[in-house]
Amino acid sequence: MNHSQATAANVYLMLYPKEQISRVLAEQPELKRRIWQLLNEISPSAMLGQGCVYGGGLHKLEPRELGNVPISELANLVGAPAKHGVGRQRELFGT
Repeated sequence: MNHSQATAANVYLMLYPKEQISRVLAEQPELKRRIWQLLNEISPSAMLGQGCVYGGGLHKLEPRELGNVPISELANLVGAPAKHGVGRQRELFGT
């Protein structure tokens, strides 16, 4: 949550809601904190399982890979239609 309106040097650090979540947040602004909490509850193992590992053990997670991290609770929270498979949240956020 960027309350200070700081500029991020790396867009990977910023997520912007797409139209579906923007509509829900306009109607229910209190959900913003819950969405933030859900994103912060993603386990390190879930994130590490989607990225790649380079020599020496450097883990790298690209934005498209981040979109594959499962957080189905988010889709349920904003009333998104249930879809199976990974990448559902990619439809909800842009980087």
